[in-house]
Amino acid sequence: MPQPTANPTVRDCAQAILAAIAAHGQDSVALGNAISAPLRDLMQRDDLLAHGIPRQGNNVALSYYLYYDGELSILLFHVPKGQTIPPHDHGIWETLSVYRGRVKHIVYERADDESMPGRAELRVIDDRVLERGDFAIVAPPADIHSFTALADDTYAITVVNGMYKSERHYYQPDEKTYVVRQQRNAR
Repeated sequence: MPQPTANPTVRDCAQAILAAIAAHGQDSVALGNAISAPLRDLMQRDDLLAHGIPRQGNNVALSYYLYYDGELSILLFHVPKGQTIPPHDHGIWETLSVYRGRVKHIVYERADDESMPGRAELRVIDDRVLERGDFAIVAPPADIHSFTALADDTYAITVVNGMYKSERHYYQPDEKTYVVRQQRNAR
């Protein structure tokens, strides 16, 4: 395992992620491997909560930009203990890293042929508890995920390259249905 960078900055992390995107494009496995060390280095900083710029989140009340350049975003957000963010899609790849606390995280992909509006069958791709420093990458075709904070004071970091879909699907896996919701913030 690589040793953490001394005093990593958000800019260092962003530059490493941009280099990984340039090298690996949409290959989520290679991309995940390339960005894991810079993200873990960044999450070693105890002062990130003092550095964000407030943003309006879609599924959470407290959300901050740590980095934004018009394309790449690094976001820090709070998830209250016990709050479940329902399964939803993004239309692009995204990482979810645990900065503080613990998160139950599930990644899905569609298992149906998508021919019936409002109907969806999901298949679980990854189901695990993420601890501080752990991360998951959510990328098409498995760009549907759900998460629940398992500890008080849970904060997560998300990295996104590009724009979220403005209309996202929110799934009810047990009923095999979904609804479409307009998002407040596609960034």
